[in-house]
Amino acid sequence: MDLQGIGSVAAAAIALIGVSSTMVMGRWQLRAGLRAADATARAGLAQADASYSAALDAVRAQGQIEHVQWRRGIQREAYASFLQAVLSHHDYALNLEPSVEEEETRLRIAGLKPLAADMSHKGWVVRLEGPEEVASAARVLQTSAEVLAIMMQNHTRQRSAMEQVAARTNTHRQDANRAWELITIAQGAWHTIGTPENSTVEVLAELRQLFARLGLSTALIPALCGPADDGPDLNLPSFDEASSAFLLAARAALHPR
Repeated sequence: MDLQGIGSVAAAAIALIGVSSTMVMGRWQLRAGLRAADATARAGLAQADASYSAALDAVRAQGQIEHVQWRRGIQREAYASFLQAVLSHHDYALNLEPSVEEEETRLRIAGLKPLAADMSHKGWVVRLEGPEEVASAARVLQTSAEVLAIMMQNHTRQRSAMEQVAARTNTHRQDANRAWELITIAQGAWHTIGTPENSTVEVLAELRQLFARLGLSTALIPALCGPADDGPDLNLPSFDEASSAFLLAARAALHPR
């Protein structure tokens, strides 16, 4: 081979080496670029994941805050509705007025029933919503209102019976005066009814005859002669004390420190 041929072969070899080097360098650069791109992508994904997690945590936190606010709104409405029902029941009972007409008195007392039912229903909602401190205070307040209503009903029946007897004084003075005498005697001996010492048999028999002549129902006799019934002895706080306790418990539940 002459020198020209050797030169051509050498040039071709150098060119081949150059191409191989270029390819190697290109592959290395490509790999380096891919590694850099992968690192960049991973960093981007990590940042995106962190941002997503932070946003998700913020949404969850906001959701919890909104849920708490919603629950307190529901509780506030339940507490307010119950308290309004209790006050309506209480005010009606406190302003019960007797009538000389027995049926009218009965109707006035019967007006408490729907108010008592409404108070009871709304009391159950408070117990459902809680917390227990408010539910317990609501039970005491409702019972206090019910006991007060029983007292007012009994007093109203008694006053109505007294007014009905008094209304007959002008037209049946003698019978009315005798009725008052027997009522006083029966009141003093009423506790003996049902015992061997019962001394009201003759008194009550005459009273029934007098009431028949006066045109009065004998159902009025227990209201006139029986002991004052102030409701069950449950050792309850007064209505005002129970109201204050419920308000304090409700405020503590709605505005925790």
